[in-house]
Amino acid sequence: MRAVLSKRPAGSKLMVVGVLPALGLVVVVAAPQLLDTYWLGEVTLTLVYVVATLGTDIVVGRTGLLSMCQASFFGIGAYVAAIGQAHEVNLVAQVALAIGLAAVAGVVVAVPTLKLSGLRLALVTLLFGMVLEWALDSNIQLTGGSSGMAVSAASVGGLTTASGIDVYGVSVAVAIAATVAVWQLTRGQFGRRLVTMRDAPLAATAVGISVMRGRVLVFILGAVLCSAGGLLYGYVEGFVSPSDFNLFPSVYLIVAVLLGGRGSLVGAWLGAGYVVLLPELFVILGLPNAYPLVGGVVLVVVTLVLPGGLASIPARVGSQLPGRRALPGPTRVQ
Repeated sequence: MRAVLSKRPAGSKLMVVGVLPALGLVVVVAAPQLLDTYWLGEVTLTLVYVVATLGTDIVVGRTGLLSMCQASFFGIGAYVAAIGQAHEVNLVAQVALAIGLAAVAGVVVAVPTLKLSGLRLALVTLLFGMVLEWALDSNIQLTGGSSGMAVSAASVGGLTTASGIDVYGVSVAVAIAATVAVWQLTRGQFGRRLVTMRDAPLAATAVGISVMRGRVLVFILGAVLCSAGGLLYGYVEGFVSPSDFNLFPSVYLIVAVLLGGRGSLVGAWLGAGYVVLLPELFVILGLPNAYPLVGGVVLVVVTLVLPGGLASIPARVGSQLPGRRALPGPTRVQ
């Protein structure tokens, strides 16, 4: 079987592997001392979206499955937090419930779509999202209907979600744990299988990779990560409603994957920062209505100029430095 291997300049690889994570760690540690309450909340929300973007990247970026219901998985976790707090369910049980329900939802979405791809897959997954939104809207006694419901504060181990710094610390820990987990899962044989399933499904079947089983597992992993992010989201925002988890948030998660860089851990962080913080920048500038237009232009430019997303910028810059060879194209080996 032929494999496609791409080479990177050593300097750009060092930057991605060493410098960027180290810089990110410095920012994460310094944020509570440098930011006021509002901006600390926005950074915390970015960390929540990092977790959800990592889950979306497994499905959309690494496997190439155009799922339009990732925000629905996100909503499952958020409503577990809201309903769990309303019924005094302890936090550990909420985490287990969010993971279990998300895994079931992942199977429910994956099994009927095993032989679908492209727009047909997108339409079926969109239908799942619409059904979930309808269920949340209709079950007024349990979910509060279209009016939504508040998420009361939770406490565990001396930490409370009523404290912005505590929520920030927990969000940092969960985002880093999710990043490490995805890195461990995708850096070896499993990651190579995902790429093969995406780029050459017939070849994957020929060498004994079960594409059907792989797709189910991918949807489960993506759903669990998005649900974990949703659980955090409920406590960070303190309020949830069905409109928070419709088509548009799913599109934002896909945009985060494409802008940050498909299959890139650093890209997931950059993409999440883009979709959360850039709209706030336009609000500060007094141009909130300009964000959709500028955001669309940025997405088109990045897609055309940087197919690898924002995470590929260090490699591009490194290849242009004096004394560096140009970034070579893919090399095929037998």
